[in-house]
Amino acid sequence: MNRIILLAVVALSTLFGNCQKEKAKNNSDNYGNGPRTNVPASLQGNWMYGNFSMTEYWSQDPAGYLGNAFQMAIAFKFNANGTYEQYFTSSTVSGTVVSYQQSVTKGTVEVDESAQTIITHANTAHYKKTQNGQTLEERDLEKSELTITSRYTYGSGTENNGSKAIFLKLNGTGNALTFLQKF
Repeated sequence: MNRIILLAVVALSTLFGNCQKEKAKNNSDNYGNGPRTNVPASLQGNWMYGNFSMTEYWSQDPAGYLGNAFQMAIAFKFNANGTYEQYFTSSTVSGTVVSYQQSVTKGTVEVDESAQTIITHANTAHYKKTQNGQTLEERDLEKSELTITSRYTYGSGTENNGSKAIFLKLNGTGNALTFLQKF
């Protein structure tokens, strides 16, 4: 009888241990196994770009503020080990409808300091859309919906207010966006 109890305890311990290992593996795999390099100290950390409209909306009841006509922010977190997170959020007001869209993408990153390029390799992304406070859609994106590889050129500098900045151009297009370092 003791052997049966001992075998049951060992079997349950193994089962629960494997479940915990699988859960930990899934959490650590959010960044994937894409190409990566160590991220230079000068690029590590949180970088944010944002824009907003000068137009504000109020409901017909003057006490009801609806929000800014348009807001958008993009943020990157570059980790020393060659992983990254990219955050996107935007909101719009049209009539009396306030819409928010948000996403977070995780993956690996390659940085070439001499060529001043950053290549991101997306592994997972989560998306959420709301209107007037009601969630319309919230889900993990399918691989087919991801832009798996994005290439940026960059420069770095300091803004007039003393903030560290990186200037990113997606695939060498147009004007660079200024991302300020945030802590």
